[in-house]
Amino acid sequence: MFFSWIGSILFLLIIKTILCHNNQFPGQEPPLQGHHAGGHPQQQQHQNMEQFGGQAAHDAEHIKEHLDGKIDPTSNMTPEQLQFHYFNMHDLDKNGKLDGIELIKAITHFHQENPGPQHKDTGVPPPLPSEIELEQMIDSILKEDDFNNDGFIDYGEFLKAQQQRDQAHRNANPPK
Repeated sequence: MFFSWIGSILFLLIIKTILCHNNQFPGQEPPLQGHHAGGHPQQQQHQNMEQFGGQAAHDAEHIKEHLDGKIDPTSNMTPEQLQFHYFNMHDLDKNGKLDGIELIKAITHFHQENPGPQHKDTGVPPPLPSEIELEQMIDSILKEDDFNNDGFIDYGEFLKAQQQRDQAHRNANPPK
């Protein structure tokens, strides 16, 4: 029961990471003006989903939203514990690795809960990415985060990818 509870928490966090409120990943810099000039909004949204983790791995508030009315398991968690739970809740088969199917489930669930600005107040859920778009997103995520190229993202790879994203964010936003 504890692991299914943890799994639920991590699933919600990964979803938040893949598709964020601004159609970019939490902790990711917005694209430069003109960088994607002429690109289609949907293409830009899917390009931004081609990372995994980010600030959502630390986002206790999102987890709490999904545990409304239940105990708050995240209240005393360290950031490292939150990251572990974030990863674990998406590991649906509990093998310690995220595969393409688990990543697709995270993407589609988050996509429905976090529509882009063009669908936010319409009451109509945004269309799901096509199979080809999902395949491209998963390939990109695995290319970035699957350091040993075994087709899975284990927790060590997840942490390494998070650390690289955090460092890239710090480098792009040096303290003033």
